[in-house]
Amino acid sequence: MSIFKRIGDMTRASLNEVLDRVEDPVIMLNQYLRDMEGEIHEAERTVAKQMASEQMTKQRAEQAAQAATAREQAAEQALREGNEELARRLLQEKLAADNQAAEFGQRAVELRNHTEHLQGELVRMREEFVALKAKRQELAARAEAAKATKQIAQVSSQPVIHAGGASRGFGRMEEKILQLEAEAAVSRATSAYSGYPLSTGAASAAYVDPATQLKVEEQLEALKNKLNS
Repeated sequence: MSIFKRIGDMTRASLNEVLDRVEDPVIMLNQYLRDMEGEIHEAERTVAKQMASEQMTKQRAEQAAQAATAREQAAEQALREGNEELARRLLQEKLAADNQAAEFGQRAVELRNHTEHLQGELVRMREEFVALKAKRQELAARAEAAKATKQIAQVSSQPVIHAGGASRGFGRMEEKILQLEAEAAVSRATSAYSGYPLSTGAASAAYVDPATQLKVEEQLEALKNKLNS
């Protein structure tokens, strides 16, 4: 797994965690694009460093090969001059230079392969960034549409709620008016019979406690005496 993929996975995991908590996902989508743009710049710097390392390794391989050639030519010249000991030493240096050239050459090949891989990852990141920018536009439009739909639904529901409250209020006022009308009717009836006993008809047959009945009898007797006198 490449470093770019790990970074991308961690970023996406963090994004998903944050999206679960935030109120406006569009803001986080914008932040995610900014973060990914920063990751792309970092990846570009990594690729540039990798390419520079590859180029330096190739140069060292070429320098080692040139040194090996130069040592071999010098050894031939030493032999022509009859200096076998010097020729032997130069050939040893030539072999060491050959080994260095082979090692650096192999390292350069490995670096080239890794550079190509990183370049491929960078291309993928750029393509994903372009795709996500387009996706962000789609998601932002969907989010705005959802918000508008929610607001319209809330506004549309308000008259229904208000109408229900008004109906209940009218009902309560009607009950209050009926109560007032009943009280007014009772007041009129009371006023019409003011000064007269209220216990008539069926009401006179209502139960009266003995103490009250005794007082009534006493007053009745007093009225009779007054009339007789």
